[in-house]
Amino acid sequence: MKDPAMPAWARVDAFPEKPKSSPYGCVDQHGKSEEFETLKDLKDFLSAGKSKLGWIWVPEQERLIAPEEVPSFEKTLLMRRSVIASDDLDAAHRNLVLFGAILIWALYAASQNTGVFSSQSVGLAVILFLILGVKPWWESRQTLTNLGKTSISEEVPEARFELWLGMQKVWLTPLFVGLIIAVFLGQKMSPTALEDAGIQKALYRAGDWWRIYTGAFLHGGLLHMAMNVSALWYLGRRTEVLARWPHLAAVFFISIIGAGWATVSLMPNIPSVGISGAVSGLLGFLLVFETLHRPLVPRPVRTNLVGMLILMIVIGALGFRFIDNAAHAGGLLTGAAYAAIVFPKSSSPHRPEILTRDRVIGITTLSLALLSGLFALVIILVKK
Repeated sequence: MKDPAMPAWARVDAFPEKPKSSPYGCVDQHGKSEEFETLKDLKDFLSAGKSKLGWIWVPEQERLIAPEEVPSFEKTLLMRRSVIASDDLDAAHRNLVLFGAILIWALYAASQNTGVFSSQSVGLAVILFLILGVKPWWESRQTLTNLGKTSISEEVPEARFELWLGMQKVWLTPLFVGLIIAVFLGQKMSPTALEDAGIQKALYRAGDWWRIYTGAFLHGGLLHMAMNVSALWYLGRRTEVLARWPHLAAVFFISIIGAGWATVSLMPNIPSVGISGAVSGLLGFLLVFETLHRPLVPRPVRTNLVGMLILMIVIGALGFRFIDNAAHAGGLLTGAAYAAIVFPKSSSPHRPEILTRDRVIGITTLSLALLSGLFALVIILVKK
């Protein structure tokens, strides 16, 4: 039964009905089910920390539920987290050694050139060391340190929200991701792609106004593209589910414009490519939108966005020689402004309805975004 006073993720019918074949069981992140005849068997399986856990089911509930919702699972889940965090910590140690060695090599190579911090490779090595080494090491250590300090039951809203968000069907985010990957594959066929369709500032000022649209869909390399796509996948899905697809289309496209104008104005002599301006726009949008719709999203989930913002600032500071911070700032402010202008503050736990005005804006901006990406692809392939 639906409860109109609760957000969708908190309602009784938020999750699917449980299987009827066994009294106990669990479902992992890939949808694979494990069934058990006794509660002890289920607890033993969970304690082993195998795979990332999704839902569980028990005889007392008619539907799948988050594991955190069962009070008797407190010790089991703490043990599971300890096992997983220990494995993650071991992996983080290996990454610290690997990317630490890469960083040392980059520093040495740069020092043999024109100065220790003169090479872009140093900044990239530092970023990889932080993201793939220090960050997972810190998170694993924090998990192990904080085990048992708070009750698992306090995490129920966050757990239900993330599970609910993961099961929502979206179509626009995968479409944007697919277009970006298609353009990147087109780049591999043309050695002059960045010159032909990237944001070359001198050519933009000479009349190639379209470059701020096409350049957003190009990337400097596989790592650059992969990082942007992974961020877009999460922030895009979250925007599409919570604010609905027309606003995802609108924020995505106008943030490309805001980021493009910012980089042309503030970094007039440095070429620029990448969809990170639009990704930053989605982050700015969600920061404001979720603040205006507090009942819609649990507080810990909203706080995670602040962590993403801090990480973006740190990466931008470390990689200022080759990261377009102007585009990031322009996109971030554009997305935040859109949310502040379009959405009033609301105490409702419900997602906004799609109005006729929203559909018109969504269809228009989606069409322009798709045309921009396709035009970039055409230019690349024609001039290869």
